[in-house]
Amino acid sequence: MKKLLLSLLLVGFALGAKAQPAADNTFFWSVNAGATFYQHSGESQFGLPSGGLYLGRWLMKPLAFRLAVDANMVPSHFQTDGSTNSLYLFGSAEFMWDINSTFFHVYNKNFLYPIPVYPLIGLGLVYRPEIEVDGQTIGADNDFQAMLGFNLPVRIGPKWDAFLEYKCFFLPQSFDGSRGDNFMHNITLGLTHRMTDDPYHRRTAHASRNTAEDWFVGFGAGVSFSSFEFEYIGNFDARLYNFTPEIMLGRNYSEVWTIRFELSGFFARHRAHMVPELNEEGTGMVEKLHPGSWYTFNVLHTDFMVNLTHLFNFRRGVKWNFLPYLGAGPVWRYQAKPVFTVAADAGFMARRYIDNMGDFYIDLKYIMVPPRVAGEAGPEGSIFGVGYPMLTIGYIHNFGHSTTRYRMPVNSSVN
Repeated sequence: MKKLLLSLLLVGFALGAKAQPAADNTFFWSVNAGATFYQHSGESQFGLPSGGLYLGRWLMKPLAFRLAVDANMVPSHFQTDGSTNSLYLFGSAEFMWDINSTFFHVYNKNFLYPIPVYPLIGLGLVYRPEIEVDGQTIGADNDFQAMLGFNLPVRIGPKWDAFLEYKCFFLPQSFDGSRGDNFMHNITLGLTHRMTDDPYHRRTAHASRNTAEDWFVGFGAGVSFSSFEFEYIGNFDARLYNFTPEIMLGRNYSEVWTIRFELSGFFARHRAHMVPELNEEGTGMVEKLHPGSWYTFNVLHTDFMVNLTHLFNFRRGVKWNFLPYLGAGPVWRYQAKPVFTVAADAGFMARRYIDNMGDFYIDLKYIMVPPRVAGEAGPEGSIFGVGYPMLTIGYIHNFGHSTTRYRMPVNSSVN
C-alpha cells in the first residue's frame, strides 16, 4: 500500500501538465520558520526552532499538491526536565485547497477573499533519531503521521507571497514513548515564490465556465472489509465484511479533473484472533477463531480524480468515464474516548452516463488508517497495513448545465 500511494502521488503530480497550457508554469516553492508546541501523555513542551522546505504545483485552479519536509526541535517525552531538545523530521505529501476558486470568482488581491486561508491536509512519516537521556541511549523512532492545518498567504509582489501557517501533526499514541494522545503543533512564518504571477488566467476548451455548473451529488452502498494486512480475507467466520453506505458531493472542473468530498465508513470490526480452547471431548486444546467486536467510524475524504477517458482529448458521445483517484481526510471513531486522526485513500471509479441529470457508478477504494483507529496492527505490525477496502455502487445526480462530463455527438439529437 505504501508503494501504491507513492506511485499514485507521483503520477498525479506529473499529470498536472495536462491541466493548463504548457506556457503556464504552475510550480512554486516555499520556506518557513517558527516554533513547535508538543502535546503528549497529558504533558506539553515548547520548542525552537522549527522550519520547512516545500516544493509544490497547482494541479488545477482550486488544488495544489506539495512535497514537504519539516524539522522541529522540541524536548522528547523522555526529556522530562525540558532542558534539551530532540530533532523530529517529517516527510509529507500534502494537498492545499483554494476554497475561493471552488465556490466564487477570484481576483488577484493581496488577501484571499472572502475566505483568507488555504486548508491543508497531508500524510507521511515522522522520524526521531536516537537521543541520550541521563547517560542512557534511547533508540530512534519512526512512524506514520497525518496532518491538518491552514496557510494564510499575503501577496507582497507579482510572484511572491508571505504566509502564516499552522500545522497539527497527529502522531501514533505510542510514538516517542507517549502513553496517550500525541500531537505536534507548528506555527511558522514563511515566503512562497510562484513561477508565474497568475498561472490560471486562461481556461481550457472544456473547463467549467460557471461556478454554479458541473456540480454533482452521489449516493451509494456496498461492502467493506476490515483489513489487518488482509488477514482472513477469505474466511467469513472472522466477520470482517460489513455493509457500508456513502454520500458524496463534487464538481467536474474540466474534462480531466474532478474533486469530490465523500463520507464513507460507518461499520467495522476489530481484528479476529485464534484463541486456544478445550475441544468438545475435553481431551486437548484446539485453536478457535474469535471475531472482533463491532465499532462505528467515519471518514470524510477529499478525492482528486483524473478522467482517463478524456485525458488526451475530449470525445463526444462517450458514456463511460474511468477515474482513478487519490485522497485524504479526517477519520474519527465513535466510542467513550473518540479517536480523531487523518486517513488516506486511493481508488478507481467507473461512471456511466444515463441522461443529462444522472449517472450510474461503481467505485473500488482502499482507505488506509493509522492502526489505533482499528484498535491494533496486523500480523506483521505494519503501520501501512490497516484499512478498509470498499466496493460500492450508486447513483450520481448532476446539477445544472454540464460542460465537462458528456456532450452529444455532432449532428445527433438522441442519447
